[in-house]
Amino acid sequence: MDELTLVVATPFKKKATSSLSIKDFEFALSFDLKWMAPDLASRIRDKAIRSRLLRLEGNRLIPAFAIEKIELPQGFKPSGNIFSEKTPIEELITMIAAKTGKTEKEAIAEINTHQERLGDLVDIEITALVVAKEKGCDIESIYQKLYDKVFNRE
Repeated sequence: MDELTLVVATPFKKKATSSLSIKDFEFALSFDLKWMAPDLASRIRDKAIRSRLLRLEGNRLIPAFAIEKIELPQGFKPSGNIFSEKTPIEELITMIAAKTGKTEKEAIAEINTHQERLGDLVDIEITALVVAKEKGCDIESIYQKLYDKVFNRE
């Protein structure tokens, strides 16, 4: 399971709710769980929204994945790597998994199956973009990054 997904899921699971206010989400990460400073909790919130793991409706955060399917490992704590940026394909894999309720491993397998059907005629990132679009993911935030990566090669 993706570390960001586990971090995002934890406040919802601990409070047994399907939505949290922004303040409650950040408070849970910072003070209840004592995982990070409030400014880092805000960064996690923003990263989760950009990755389409969370939706913002009014001032409420709503997970875009099935919280009940997430099992938190005993003694789980996020690593410092949680703040590193994902590559576009990693973001697409996360989106596909969240949208379909599958694991990231299953999302990767589906992308690979599509890639084989295309006979490796396109980059794997483009295949992931196609799969994400087919699954109904909002790819707008990743499209430009991927376009730049694929078409602005040196």
